[in-house]
Amino acid sequence: MNVEDDLTIPMSFPICHIPLYNVRYYWIHGRNNRIWKKYLSAAINYPFLKLIPSFIGGRLAIDGGAADNIPIYPLLNSDEVLKVTTKPDLIFVLHFDARYDYRRYFTTDIPIVDIDVSVCNNFKKAHYDYSGAEIAERIAKSYEYGKNISNRLFVSDCSHEHFRKTAADIFLEEHELRQKNLSIDHLWSMLNVIGRALRNDRNCIRKLF
Repeated sequence: MNVEDDLTIPMSFPICHIPLYNVRYYWIHGRNNRIWKKYLSAAINYPFLKLIPSFIGGRLAIDGGAADNIPIYPLLNSDEVLKVTTKPDLIFVLHFDARYDYRRYFTTDIPIVDIDVSVCNNFKKAHYDYSGAEIAERIAKSYEYGKNISNRLFVSDCSHEHFRKTAADIFLEEHELRQKNLSIDHLWSMLNVIGRALRNDRNCIRKLF
């Protein structure tokens, strides 16, 4: 991150605050602010893996995934912070939790394309294999998978109803296969029950710009 950086597309990320175990979502946008680095560092702070702990407002802060591993919530409520008059036309949710289904937690008319990115790699369990050959194979398969999804969504009709139906079709086509597989991220998602229960919806979305 450099002083002259300019973030033209707003970005949101979660941070889990300890000991209350509640989540806050922070939005950043525009010219680089020197405090962003502090907050972004806290957002990827895994306990015991980072030598120097992160503190926000005097409280220990850890990776936001501990309280919300798939943070759709701030996107559905972006108008509160960004002061925009329209909702997103479409939301892509990319994750590694094969059992995840956003409809268990949210009711929204915004079409959401819920994609477990393990699908295109046949749920291969090499999560931490970063060899050149492995990464190249994953990128190639992901490209073809993403191209197919994009063609189905954007080649012809781009209406709200088309997005909604296509997103539902994609999910249903993959649902049975996803239910037969279990990924490590599902354990994080199960812990998120606590984060959702302790989330203060009136005070959990903040902007840093």
